[in-house]
Amino acid sequence: MRSPVPSPSASPDLNGSEASSDNNWRRHGTALPSWTDLEHTNARRPKPTSDRPFLEQISTVRFAFFVVILAASFTAYVGHVHATQELLADVQQAQAENRSLHIQHNYLQGAYARKTGPAQVHDRARAMGMQETVSFGRPVPMP
Repeated sequence: MRSPVPSPSASPDLNGSEASSDNNWRRHGTALPSWTDLEHTNARRPKPTSDRPFLEQISTVRFAFFVVILAASFTAYVGHVHATQELLADVQQAQAENRSLHIQHNYLQGAYARKTGPAQVHDRARAMGMQETVSFGRPVPMP
């Protein structure tokens, strides 16, 4: 560690090291370490590199990369919205076609039931010369 630079306005503090009047304190080589001296150098907070605004600190390549990523994300989002709207239109068309096919199926099922129902069968049987009777045959004795 560096030893303090004596200045005419410096006064010793409690640890025996000197502090300047502008509060730029530097630790004396024999003083005890502070908490920041004990922690890893990777864990320390980075000191600001300059007093320039944030956008001036970013390089042109990083800014261009950020703009390209932002444009690609926006393009992907707009494409996704259009694809979703197109898919919704397709689903609604398929639902309408499904309803139409259900109606046609019910109509055909009703027509089939009318042609094969009991009333039609009795009428056709009478036309063929069959007679309606209640007896079904000889009773079978059960032991």
